[in-house]
Amino acid sequence: MIISNKPAIQRVARIYAEYKQAKRLEKKAGSTAYSDEVTLSQESREMQALLQKLQSAPDIRPRAEEIKVAVDSGTYKVSPKQVAEAIIRAQKGR
Repeated sequence: MIISNKPAIQRVARIYAEYKQAKRLEKKAGSTAYSDEVTLSQESREMQALLQKLQSAPDIRPRAEEIKVAVDSGTYKVSPKQVAEAIIRAQKGR
């Protein structure tokens, strides 16, 4: 069985030969500096901005836990006045 007749082996050998040739040309021409560049899509930039805003927002879990405990125990009191004011503000915002 001759391994070098396999198409995959030949492809790898050709890539390796091209790589060696490119290295030889690079040495002759001098060191060429290459740099990579990443460009983010508009959607990913928006997601990043939202994530930063979310991370800078205050943590509401302690207050939410307090309210949950009060509701579960039946001691949470709702101010009818505050509810009415919130409804009026919401209606005006439409």
